[in-house]
Amino acid sequence: MNRGVKYLLVLLLVTACATPQTVLQKDGKVVTCGGGTAGSIAGGMVGYSIQKNNDKDCVENYKKQGFAIIKHADE
Repeated sequence: MNRGVKYLLVLLLVTACATPQTVLQKDGKVVTCGGGTAGSIAGGMVGYSIQKNNDKDCVENYKKQGFAIIKHADE
């Protein structure tokens, strides 16, 4: 395998994937959940899965406080 292909494969393996971002609003206050890359950088697909679950919890906590989803990124 040539050197360029090896570098490309390494680059693809370490590239982080951001979780989908959700925007919520209540009484003019806007908050966001998701859109982070920390979990996927730290742990690949396992980290991404954990971060995605954290994002889901974030949305649920804001919804319990009366926030409504105004934008949800397609997954």
